[in-house]
Amino acid sequence: MPLTGFVFGCASNADAFVPSPRQFIYFQGGGFEVSFLSFMEVDTEGNVNVSKLGKKPYLTAGCGGFVDITSGARKIVFSGWFEAGAQIELTAEGIRVAAPDKFTKMVGAVEHVTFSGRRALELGQEILYVTERCVMRLTADGLIATEIMPGIDPARDIVAASGGRVKIAPDAIMLPPSLLADAPMGWRG
Repeated sequence: MPLTGFVFGCASNADAFVPSPRQFIYFQGGGFEVSFLSFMEVDTEGNVNVSKLGKKPYLTAGCGGFVDITSGARKIVFSGWFEAGAQIELTAEGIRVAAPDKFTKMVGAVEHVTFSGRRALELGQEILYVTERCVMRLTADGLIATEIMPGIDPARDIVAASGGRVKIAPDAIMLPPSLLADAPMGWRG
């Protein structure tokens, strides 16, 4: 049985099982350096919503341990699609947005604040948002795209698609097309 939907958090072939109360002691004590989580919506202040979506309430089950996991991590990497339902194609040049969707996930204000970007900045947490189009950093000036996927037009596919809510860093780098190739990337360790 695949572990998707509401059983997504379950483990398959785990090396260890830790009782839930002990996991939360670990989370709340900041026992880990980096956490990797998803998002439904991100707003201009870096707030994240994973717990409530009024237009599709059947998709959400509350915040679970999300708050505990994000409150103590020194670095948090959120990942998700830039737009819900956009049609993406992989070409020789990289990623192409074949058909944008009506609903960007980069919003003016999230419907429900599950993670506070302002609090993260005050605590000195490093916050990244990774999408199929770019990598964004949370700064005092909001969301700044620092790495752009090959094939993506920053002005059209990031700035305009987010309604101007995401800015492009002056020193943003275009990632190499080899990231998307079937062949070895040619990196040396």
